[in-house]
Amino acid sequence: MAKRHRVQASQRSVVARIEEIVLASSGADAFELVFSVIAARLSGSRGGRDAIARGLRDAAKKWPGLDASTSLDVPDTTLAEVCALLDRASLEGDAEALDAVFEQLVTRVGKGDKGQFFTPRHVVDWIVRLLLLSRGERVVDPACGSGAFLVHARANAKVETWGMDVDGRAVRVARLVSIVSGEDPARIVRGDSLRRDEGGPPQVDVVVTNPPFAGDVAYPGYAVAGGRGNGKRAKRVERDALFVERCVEMLRPGGRLAIVLPHNKVAARSWSGLRTWLVENARVLAVASLPRETFLPHTSQKAVVVFAKKRMKPTTFARLEKSERTFFAASERAGKDSAGEPIFRPGNDVRDEGASWRELDHDLDAIALPLANFLRVEGFTS
Repeated sequence: MAKRHRVQASQRSVVARIEEIVLASSGADAFELVFSVIAARLSGSRGGRDAIARGLRDAAKKWPGLDASTSLDVPDTTLAEVCALLDRASLEGDAEALDAVFEQLVTRVGKGDKGQFFTPRHVVDWIVRLLLLSRGERVVDPACGSGAFLVHARANAKVETWGMDVDGRAVRVARLVSIVSGEDPARIVRGDSLRRDEGGPPQVDVVVTNPPFAGDVAYPGYAVAGGRGNGKRAKRVERDALFVERCVEMLRPGGRLAIVLPHNKVAARSWSGLRTWLVENARVLAVASLPRETFLPHTSQKAVVVFAKKRMKPTTFARLEKSERTFFAASERAGKDSAGEPIFRPGNDVRDEGASWRELDHDLDAIALPLANFLRVEGFTS
């Protein structure tokens, strides 16, 4: 017999218990139930089924894009227990905690099939800090998922954020988190960023993203479709390669980019054409390699983070300034073991479900200071 989950005061533990009791009592969708309860609370309604239903009606009027279900198809006892567990998690007003809860509730298998993997929050935090954000800047994530980069950007500086994603469930979460952050949920749009005709914000100051890695796609009008290094155009190109071009396109001249990419995009000979296109259109200031365990247990795909600044006007490879420098770094401690389980710093028990991503035993902070200094010296934000 499976051991019953012991509830502790952490989001991970609360989610596990919610999934357990919902499955046992009704087989309903735990994601939809939690989403509806939180949406009702954000509209000012707390209490039992009737109060939640009123709150959902109010939420539908205020924020029609949330699409919160009003069915609440679980017994009253289950609903009451779920509400009590959410009280224990103390989610109201905490965008980061809310994002963490829904990260666990979104189906992992479905995300993996699309090559979409949640970026570990310590990696998100590290990347956002290195963008050196300033008040009033426009920040966009064209593959925003549940909006983690946008949440951390807003927490880092008073910036204006925009997001887009093709996954409807992730977009709903990002909108919910935006409301908690006091942002306009209408700035989170469901759509395909690679399709230029789907619109989006005007040219922005900063693009930060972890685009989907998997899948070859066919889109017209992309220069990198002919950039495999063999001089031939390809009908179908890996999505992350197209996102490189699209992200640079979204930036104003002098705008900043931080993008997570598979390691082969910066190392494989077959992608030399993509790299040539990138350095001709943007100054690549830093490339940081992440450990293979970073995205476990979802995937062992090795990845890098590229920091770049869009050129005022494109150049050619032959005309690149020989004085341009690039900072290379390699993280060796991911804060996870080979099974994807968290490894915490000494003094934090790996079995302690209350420990957060801030206590993970990684080495990104050791890279952050010299890299931030390098970016400042090289005029990353000027």
